[in-house]
Formats: sequence, C-alpha cells, structure tokens
Amino acid sequence: MTQYSSGSGSSTNSNELDDRVSRPIEEKLMVAVRIRPLVPDESPNRALHAVSNKIVLLEDADTEKGDILRQKRGIPKQYLYDIVFGEDSTQEAVYEGTTKPLIQDVLHGYNATVFAYGATGAGKTHTMVGSPTEPGIMVRALNDIFLAAGELPENVEFTVTMSYMEIYNENIRDLLNPSTGYLELRDDARGRNIQVIGLTEFSTNSTEEVMQLLHKGNKARTVEPTAANKTSSRSHALLSVTVKQSEQMQEGERMRTRLKRARLFMIDLAGSERAKQTKNHGKRLQEGAHINRSLLALGNCINALSAGARYVNYRDSKLTRLLKEALSGNCRTVMIAHVSPAGVHKDESRNTLIYADRANKISNKVERNVFDVNYHVSQYRNIISDLKNEISRLRNKMTDERPPFTETFADGSSNLKSLREKIVSTFREQMRLRRKLMELDSHLLGLNMAAEQQHSIISQWESSNNKLYKGSRESMGRRPGTENVEEFDDRDLIDEVEEDAAMQQAWAELAEINREQERYTELRASAERELEACRQRSAALEDELPSRINSDEERELLALMLRVHELEADKMMLQSERLVKQHELRRRELLILRYDRQRQISDEIITRQRQLMEDGRIILPADLQDLYSMYQREIHAAAYTDSNLIDVSSSGYNYSSGSGFIRKLPPISSRFPYENLTNDFRMTSRIGLGTIASTADPGTGRRRTSNGSRRTSTSLSRSFIPTYIGRY
Repeated sequence: MTQYSSGSGSSTNSNELDDRVSRPIEEKLMVAVRIRPLVPDESPNRALHAVSNKIVLLEDADTEKGDILRQKRGIPKQYLYDIVFGEDSTQEAVYEGTTKPLIQDVLHGYNATVFAYGATGAGKTHTMVGSPTEPGIMVRALNDIFLAAGELPENVEFTVTMSYMEIYNENIRDLLNPSTGYLELRDDARGRNIQVIGLTEFSTNSTEEVMQLLHKGNKARTVEPTAANKTSSRSHALLSVTVKQSEQMQEGERMRTRLKRARLFMIDLAGSERAKQTKNHGKRLQEGAHINRSLLALGNCINALSAGARYVNYRDSKLTRLLKEALSGNCRTVMIAHVSPAGVHKDESRNTLIYADRANKISNKVERNVFDVNYHVSQYRNIISDLKNEISRLRNKMTDERPPFTETFADGSSNLKSLREKIVSTFREQMRLRRKLMELDSHLLGLNMAAEQQHSIISQWESSNNKLYKGSRESMGRRPGTENVEEFDDRDLIDEVEEDAAMQQAWAELAEINREQERYTELRASAERELEACRQRSAALEDELPSRINSDEERELLALMLRVHELEADKMMLQSERLVKQHELRRRELLILRYDRQRQISDEIITRQRQLMEDGRIILPADLQDLYSMYQREIHAAAYTDSNLIDVSSSGYNYSSGSGFIRKLPPISSRFPYENLTNDFRMTSRIGLGTIASTADPGTGRRRTSNGSRRTSTSLSRSFIPTYIGRY
C-alpha cells in the first residue's frame, strides 16, 4: 500500500496570510505524479514503480545487453517529486494531496492553477473531471469553495463566477456557450494579462448551479475514440473560477472595505500521441498533430524556465499563452503528471517524468490580490452641510404646531413607527449614495494624478528626443534626423524600436486611464440621479411628520434619532478633512518631483555655462561671482546630504573665485536618467543608489556607459508608469 503525504505545503495558515497582505513570496511549482492501474488488455510487466510517496523508479528491462548505445537507458532511474500517488490511489487522496490546500489560498486572495499532464490514456481526465461515482478535482474543488463560503462572516460579500473553454486545433471554443464560435486571444492594454474576447462568465450561487454548468461544458467537449484510448480528449479544457470577496471593516472612526480577488484555473490537457500507437488518420491525425505541437511548446517553456533562461517564448501556442501566468507569474501552481506503469508505454512515461522533473525546478513569485479601499469622503464640504440642513429641517418639523389629539389618532403610534422607519431608511440611502459619490470623486482625483504622471513621462521622453510635447499622439513622429536610416547602425534601430514600443505602452496606459475616467464619470452621474430621487422621497416624508407626532415620548425618540444622524454627519466631515489632506500631500509630492527635475536641469545649465565662460576667459562681474559662490555653497549643502545618492567624481570642474582660491564643484546628478540635454559633455546619471558615468555619442546623440555599451533611457522610465488602474 502506497503512503500519501499532504503535498509540499503550498498553503499557508490564515494568520500568516493576514500578516503578509501584499508581500511577494517566492515558491516553487509543486509537482505530483499519479500512476494509473494497468488495464485488462495490457501486459502485467511493469516498467514503473512507486518506491515511496515521493520517489518513482523507472526501469528498462527489455534493453539488450549487447546494445552499447542504450546500456545507460537500461539502468533503473529514480525520480524525486513532491508527492507520488500509486496505482491504488483514490480520487479523494489525490485531491487532498494536491488541490485542497489551494482552496484556502484562493479564499485568502492567491491565484492558483492545477493542470494534468501526460500521454494519452494516462488518466488525466479521470483525475480532473472524474465520474458520477468518483468525482474529480474540478467537482471537489468547486464544492469546497462553496462550503468555505458558507463559513465566512456575515459582513463578507462572496461571489463566484466561472468560465469553461477548450483549445481544439489551436481554436478556442466556449464550452458553456458553444454558439459563439471560435474566440480570439488578446493581451490587455498593459500587456500583462491574457484575455479571451467573448468568453462567457456565469455567476453562480450554489454547488448545484456549478455542477450543472460543469456537466454542460463536459458534454460540449470534443471527445473521440482512438486505438490507444476509447474516450480520448481531443482538446485542452480550461476551467476558470473567479472568487471575489468584499469585507466591511471598522477601524476606530474609519470605515474601509477589504477586497479579495483570486482565480483558480483547473486544466485538463490533451495527451501527447504517437500515430503508430493511436493508428490515427485523417481528422484524428490532424488533431493529434495540433495537440503534440501545443504540448511541444509547453515542454519548451518548461525547459527554458527550469534552465533559468532570461527569455521564454510563450507565443508558440495558445495553450502556453494561457499558461504563462501559471508557469511564471503571480500564481501557485500544481502539476499532476500522469504515467502508465505498463512496459509498452515506458517511453511515454519516461518523457513525462523528465518534463515533470524539470518543472520541479520552476519558481513563481506569488502575491495576494488584496486591496484596501477607504470609504473616501469628498472634498466638497457642501455635502456635509446638506446633511446638517436636512437634520435641522426634521427638527423644525417636530417643533411645528400639530393638530389636537382626537380619537382618529388612536392608531397613530403604529403609523408613526412606519413613518419613522421610512425616514431612517431614506436617510441611510442618502448616506450610502453620498458615500458612493465621495468614493467616485476620490477615484477620479487619483485618475487625474495618474494621467498627469503619464503626461509627464511622455513629455520627458519627447524633450529628450528634441520634440515638442503637445499632449496627444500627434507628437509621436520620428525624431529629427532619423529619416536617413543609413546613418544609424542596427543597434540604433533596435534601440529606437524599443523606445517607440515603450512610448506606445505609455500611450496605452494613458488611454486606459482616460477610459476609466469616462466610466467613473458615468457612474457618478448615475449616483447623482439616484440621490436626487431619494431626496424627493425624503421631502415627501418630512411633510407628513408634523401631523404624526402625538406625544412627548415620540418627540424625544425622534430627537434621539436625529442626534444619531447628526453624529454620523460629523463623522463623515472628519473623514473628509483627513482625506483632503491625503490628496493634497499626493499632489504636492508630484509637484516636488517636477520642481526637482527642473532644478536638476537648471543646475546642469548653470554648471556648463560657467565652464563655457571660463574656457572663453570671460571676466565675471563681482556681483555675478558672488552669486556663483552662493550657488556653489547651496549645491554642496544639498549634494552631500546623502552620500549614497551623489557620486563625487574625480573629473569635476575647477572654478576660480574672486579671492583667488580653487573650488571644486561636483557634477550635478540627475534624478531622471532619461534627461539627455546635449551631446558633448560628461555627466553622472543616478540610478537607484549607484552612479554610472556616461558620455554622449557624438554620432547619434546617445549616451555610452564606461564599458562602451549603448544605454537607452526609455526602458528605465517604465518604472515611473503608474499601476493605478489595475487596483480598481
């Protein structure tokens, strides 16, 4: 009997997770191996054995002793993995050891992927989908997600959406809505994520709904018999489950919402095939060729990642493009390699084990998708004033003269209670809508700041290339002097293409910000309309109030209710003042960066003008000389504040003062490495905490580093592009 362990421990306990909200963690890809039982028509000779719950032994007993070239292949080889499941393993044991730890990770905001890999007929679909009597990973995972959702606190809103697709002959089909035809695969505006255009996402509220959708998708999947497998999957199936949580939290006098968003991918890959074994021809042969081509691309990616290659080609197939996040992105990934113990399949089993062993060396940097969103109170103090005015109107209504008590008011207490509940309800609705307006205003402010940063980045790139920034794409022409391509070598052209690509990316970021601004503006207009309708309902209720108050107790009760509303309005005002200061600080930080850049440019201009004057032996007036001396003292005071950020180069300039002694002014360090003002001068560009001495290339105007290599600035400036949009 094979013993099972609980996996490599990809899951972390919840207390640890809460302490590390947004800190990236490097984790290696977990690799599990499952050995399927022999089928009745296979030879009992086994080439594969599970030695322990982590070691697999592969032997090649059929190798001829006289075959010198294949003697090494005849030696049994051991492979070590995170967990190994023997032939007698159950569906529950496989799920418990590989996927169940990921469910808690998904609920804490981590992305996760589980995919089955192996040759055709190795049992991948059985593991992932299963049968009615032995459900697979997909069914069990979805069931556990909803069970965990039922245990969440009442203040957590929980939503689950799912999509199901297949890649058949390099074409993507929606298994939950097959009538849409083939779908396109595109990169998003930031070039970071892959999107399937037109893929249907269904919102589900219970395990029963999920099972119905899963059954519907499995029925639509392409399955055909072959000589090697009677129910061979002819496509790769990808089930995507998105879990969103919204938790309201109270921190003193401040309300905030914690948002968690995680995605669980469960993938059943089609198996690699050999035409000799499957005996395919015609359409089946074409399907097998597409399957093998995509699996070859996946194998190449695994090889490159395990070898630590700097560049990995994910674009050879749609499968690898969709698996990019799972293999090298922000995702906890489990690979379940499926093998057959039969001797006739030892070559396929060997290939699967080799790829699984290489995948065991891959590491990802995972990070929780958790965002804290404050209930931003607007800068507009008139909203707070409106709340107080409304409370005053209600209080005045209470003190107005009321008609004398008669028998018709015998049931007035119940009517007043109903009216009071309506007033409270409308007041809370107004508070909710005002809070929504305040939050939208804050988002719009942040978007405006992000747009201003993008314009600043583009302006700096334009100025470094001798262009006039006009705030539109019209300024994205070629640089002056680049019409004659023969004047530039191949490296110049490559650098220019890279810079243009980076600027296209910056423009795409700006376009995305503009789209978000339009969307939030529309949402704000809709919220204002709702608020106006709520105000009208509130006014109608206020008109009824004087005729409904029949006793001092009722008057006192309503006074207490108004006092509560008054305190809520005061609380919103305090939050408003705090958020006003926060936005003002952000705006000032941006202005400081801009002014600092202008100061750096001015320092460089002053330094070189002084040098030109002295080279030309121009006699400086005494007052100008005094100003230069004062300027030097200011520069020295600022330059030596942080020695890690300033490089006092031995190639500094010598200046003569009016008193006859020599002063050495260190070169001005530029905070922005993409400032290329003129050509023939030496400067020091500050990058991080170190410095790089660079000289302008007289032929192209580009700077060269001390080792002679050319360095472009656009790639460095990408770090200044904000990632604001992805957070909302």
